[in-house]
Amino acid sequence: MTLDNLWRLLHYFFAFAFVGTLVVAEWNGRAARATQDWGERALLFRVIHLSSRVAGLGGLVMLGVFGHLHAVALGYKMSASPWLWSVTGLWLAAIVVMAAVVLPAVGRLADAAGAAAGGGAATGYDAALGRWRLGNVLMTLLYLTLLALMVFRWR
Repeated sequence: MTLDNLWRLLHYFFAFAFVGTLVVAEWNGRAARATQDWGERALLFRVIHLSSRVAGLGGLVMLGVFGHLHAVALGYKMSASPWLWSVTGLWLAAIVVMAAVVLPAVGRLADAAGAAAGGGAATGYDAALGRWRLGNVLMTLLYLTLLALMVFRWR
């Protein structure tokens, strides 16, 4: 196995891990919004928060690292490739959206739902839900754009 194939394998592995967290977030988020039980909501948002932190952000970072190693093995150079600049910019934007929008919002959702499950008020729940959903839409758009650029590379 050459290094090129290893980088490709790891790039694909982390791509599947990252996209898997988007699916986990979408379906668990739907289930959390559908239930009226704050205990269930708290549990579902904790699952989303954990998967988004570990496999989501971690997978996204590793996806880009191994994607860049694979691109270099294919002969792409940052100094001469507008395609690689575009992909890198979108990847960095995805990291920022995940770290600055999605993770804080879902953390607030888990905390607010946990407080409501314990008999307290779900302070900030609606605002956090709106920010989290916006972050998920942005992540999906970034992912689809990155996927299109991975499939339709140019030189």
